[in-house]
Amino acid sequence: MSESVHKAKILEFVLFCVEMYAQRGGMSGSVVMKRFDESGVLDFLRNNYEVLHTQGRDYILSEIDQYLANRGIAI
Repeated sequence: MSESVHKAKILEFVLFCVEMYAQRGGMSGSVVMKRFDESGVLDFLRNNYEVLHTQGRDYILSEIDQYLANRGIAI
């Protein structure tokens, strides 16, 4: 897989996570994207793509919640 294809898959995964989180929280995707960027969640998702993208929706959302809780961040 080329590097550009791999980066596109990571971006697609991150956007999927943003939309899942937004839908669950009744927020807009743009609000979640901004808050994820400010809190480091975007980096967390990109850095852990290899493991997280193989998991289900509930697991991924739980991991995001745990990441935020460990840092005392509320979104």
